[in-house]
Amino acid sequence: MVGRVPGDYSSKLDLRLDGAQRADVVTKQILSTLLVTLEANIQGAIANWDSEFLHDLRVATRRTRSALSQIKAVFPEDVVGRFKGEFAWVQQVTGPVRDLDVYLLAFDDYQASLPPELRSKLEPLRDFLLAHYEREQARLAEALQSESFKTLLGSWRDFLQRPVPSSSVVPSAMQPIKAVADGRIRSMAKRVRAEGRAIRDDSHPEELHELRKRCKNLRYLMEFFRSLYPAAQIKPLIKQLKVLLDHLGAYQDLAVQAHHLEDMAEQMQAEGRATPATLLAMGALVGGMLQRQQAARDGFAEVFAAFDDAEHWAQYRALFWTLEADKSSR
Repeated sequence: MVGRVPGDYSSKLDLRLDGAQRADVVTKQILSTLLVTLEANIQGAIANWDSEFLHDLRVATRRTRSALSQIKAVFPEDVVGRFKGEFAWVQQVTGPVRDLDVYLLAFDDYQASLPPELRSKLEPLRDFLLAHYEREQARLAEALQSESFKTLLGSWRDFLQRPVPSSSVVPSAMQPIKAVADGRIRSMAKRVRAEGRAIRDDSHPEELHELRKRCKNLRYLMEFFRSLYPAAQIKPLIKQLKVLLDHLGAYQDLAVQAHHLEDMAEQMQAEGRATPATLLAMGALVGGMLQRQQAARDGFAEVFAAFDDAEHWAQYRALFWTLEADKSSR
C-alpha cells in the first residue's frame, strides 16, 4: 500500500444496475461496491497518510448504513439490525479524528475571519487540537486494527458473497429493484417535502437537523439507483438536492463547531493552556460562527422553495411515480 494517494481509486458510485433483477441481489451489489471503497481506505486512515482516507472511509460507512436502513425489506431483519449496529460503531470510533481534521483543515480560515490583532492569539488552539489529535489517532488506529473490526469485515464480506436464496419470504427481496427504487425514492422525497414545508421561523433547530438526515437518505437513494433513470433527468434533481443539503449542513456544522469550541475554551482554561487573549479570540470566532449560522437559518426558506418548486417537483413525479402510485397518492 506504500505510495497510495487519495483519489487513486474512485469513491464515486458508478453502478450499472439491471432494473429487472431481484432487489436483494442488486442491494448486495451496491453494498459490495461500498465495501471495496471502505477497505481501500483502511490502511491510509491507520497510517494517517492524508485526511481524505478517513473521510472516504466514513462516507462509505455512512452510505452502507443508509443502504441497510433505506432499501427496506430485502434482507432479514436480524441481519439488518446486526450490521447497522456494527457499522454505527465504526462511525463512532472514527468520529473524533475526523472532527479534529475538520478544525485543523479550517484553522487558517478561522484565523482569517478574525480581526488582524487577534489572529496570532488563536495559535494555542492549534496546539491544543494537535495534542489531542495524536491521542485520538492512536485510538483510531487501534480500533481499525482490532479483532472486532476484522471480524466485522469478514462476516460482512461473507454475507455479501453468499448467494441469495432461490425463494425468500422477506417482502421486497424478490421484487424487481426498479420497483423498489421507485417506491423508496418516492417515499423519501415526499417526506423531505412535507418536513421542509413544516419548518417555520420559530422551528426548533432539531427539526432542521432531522430534515438534513432525510435529505441525506434521499440523496444516497438517488445515487445508489441513478443508473436506473435517464442521466439527463436525474442529474439535475441530485444537484438541486445537494444545494439544499449544503445549506442545511452549513447551518448544522456551524452550530456544532461553535458548541465544541466553547467546550474547548473551558477545557483549555482549566488546563492553563489559554491566556485571556486566546479566550477572547475564541469567543470572537464563536460569535462569527453563530452569525453565519443565523444567516443560514434566515436563508432556508428561499433554498427550500427551489426544491419545492412546482416545476422541479413535476420532474420527481415524472421519474419516480408510476401510474398506479400516482393514483394511490391522490
